[in-house]
Amino acid sequence: MNKIRILGLVLIAIGIAINFLPRNDGSAFLMGCFIGGGTVILVTGKIQRIKWNR
Repeated sequence: MNKIRILGLVLIAIGIAINFLPRNDGSAFLMGCFIGGGTVILVTGKIQRIKWNR
């Protein structure tokens, strides 16, 4: 496993941990962002940077 996929796994773990916090308005949104982003990174295994031609 490379470092990027481990990062995705960590993001999923953080998203699941947020689920156990007391409920407020932003916790479900943050949980979805962390789990969604972690899943994408875990599956693709890469983070691409956009190169701007100037």
